[in-house]
Amino acid sequence: MKSVQPREPRTIRRTSDGHKESDALNNATYLLREMTSARRLSTLVRRPTRAEVLQAVDDYIAYFPLEQPRERARELREAVLTWREGEEIPQAVYEATRQFMLSLGMREPAGGWENDDGYQVRAIDRDTDDGEPPEAEAAGAPRSYSDASKKAARLAQAVAGAVNIAGALASPSLWAKATSWPSREHLVEHLDQLLSAFGAELEAQRFAAPAWRLRALLSAWEPGPEVPADISEAARELLAALGIEEPPGGWDAPEGPPEGPSNDNA
Repeated sequence: MKSVQPREPRTIRRTSDGHKESDALNNATYLLREMTSARRLSTLVRRPTRAEVLQAVDDYIAYFPLEQPRERARELREAVLTWREGEEIPQAVYEATRQFMLSLGMREPAGGWENDDGYQVRAIDRDTDDGEPPEAEAAGAPRSYSDASKKAARLAQAVAGAVNIAGALASPSLWAKATSWPSREHLVEHLDQLLSAFGAELEAQRFAAPAWRLRALLSAWEPGPEVPADISEAARELLAALGIEEPPGGWDAPEGPPEGPSNDNA
């Protein structure tokens, strides 16, 4: 009989592409995926601490733009707070994590959450841009959690870009102080990225109508030192729909919004 070689313990993957929000969401997804079962945790070199899990959850609450996953993240946070470091992880934490992962579009493993040891997904998810092998998809293999993290990062980047542009347009006085201004194409591109990133889920988002309105106005404007009132109003409306509150002193306060106009296409 052929002997079975013991598998090497797994480590939690981490990535870094230089973008704060996308890095946080990618790494939070990798970490939280491990919290779906005790069996997965048992194959790790080092299990995540309670503080690390809470940080991953908080990153989703802070950066992820879709409300349903954020709500599941808040529920998961409440479950994690019942876990005392050094004690057995409550089943409620595993259950809440599974609901959170499902809200991201991930499938339950073919053999069930309890039987997932992490090696099956690692074999399928090779972290390439080619996606999952067709045979794995046909066999009903679990959806790659790399896919889920990439989706999260893509949405976060799209929202961050739109917030940067809208934040600059919302403060005409600060916009006027710039020495150069983004092109019309650059401004519209950021709105297009926001509108396209959500796909079929777009129309369910509160910001969809304000984003379309701002895009239409920007398409007819040649950027210069003065921001038309209707554009700054539309930008503020979009920011409000995205959950960005007006600064304490107003949009034209001396400190202004957190970001200014930029020609950076990143």
